[in-house]
Amino acid sequence: MMTGNLHASRFSIFEADVDELREHYANTLKPVQVSPIDRSSTISVEDTHFSLGDFDIWSGLCRSGMEVNFSEPPDAYALYVPIAGAMEMAGRGHQLTSTPGTLLAADLSKATILRLHNERSHIGIAFSRQSVTRQLSELLDAPVTHDIELFAEYDAHSGAGAKLAAMVHLLWNNLISEPAGAISARSTEFFFRTIMVTLLENVPHRYSALLERPVSPAMPRQMKRAIDYMMANIARAVSVEEVARDAGVSTRALQAAFKQFKNTTPLNYLRQLRLEGARKDLLLGHQDSVSISDIARQWGFRHVGRFSILYRETFGEMPTETRRFARAGK
Repeated sequence: MMTGNLHASRFSIFEADVDELREHYANTLKPVQVSPIDRSSTISVEDTHFSLGDFDIWSGLCRSGMEVNFSEPPDAYALYVPIAGAMEMAGRGHQLTSTPGTLLAADLSKATILRLHNERSHIGIAFSRQSVTRQLSELLDAPVTHDIELFAEYDAHSGAGAKLAAMVHLLWNNLISEPAGAISARSTEFFFRTIMVTLLENVPHRYSALLERPVSPAMPRQMKRAIDYMMANIARAVSVEEVARDAGVSTRALQAAFKQFKNTTPLNYLRQLRLEGARKDLLLGHQDSVSISDIARQWGFRHVGRFSILYRETFGEMPTETRRFARAGK
């Protein structure tokens, strides 16, 4: 499915006030605070940016060095392919450095500071969180309910790193060498998605081990419909018969399909979806004002005591411990 039209913008300032650069970032990325590294009053930056729905790619040259503080980090994942100079990224206990020969892949929502040194240039490519989660779910053939935890440096000279760098350069060169009207948005989007899949399959993240499992046979359409029905009614008490009826199969056929493709029963699979959803909410800081019992009910658990027992059996800790660890990590 196409995500939109291709848009291009070019930006260049020379010894300009930081306010002009803040406005540029607010229009192309997110509101930020910008300051020169050497504490001089001006910054010199050149930037060319292409945007297509869930995807962005840009090439920038920072001549004077600057520090970017995200007051509202982008909800996206990014891959930086360096050309010259150094860039540092910090956030949530991570500290990464990108220099020529080292790719940097990161969850931008976790980033707090970008520090670009004099004469830093790179090609950056960003994928919206929604597109990455959707793509990873398709690769896993399972819902993605936890943070992907993508924050890594990767060798750009060999193996998959060299392949990723070459793909990003090829996409970029194609975009800047063609007249705007001659660029196919459809083929460009496919290229973005190919790079995204290559990134997910090769750069370490939370789900990397699951991606290395042998590929299972294609899941039947009726089973996908059953899972969609479960997700749409995640907080409501549903029976196997109800799910099977919506999927258009018999109860026995649905149970057999879940046994073959998920190695569990339909209701156990639904319960796991609910538990993982509740855990995700417990780990989110903005859910602190919501009680554990309310979160349990939001995910279909009517009896809080039973929810706590199932939660401990599944995750090895009580819901109260998960919330305490999440608060300590802020």
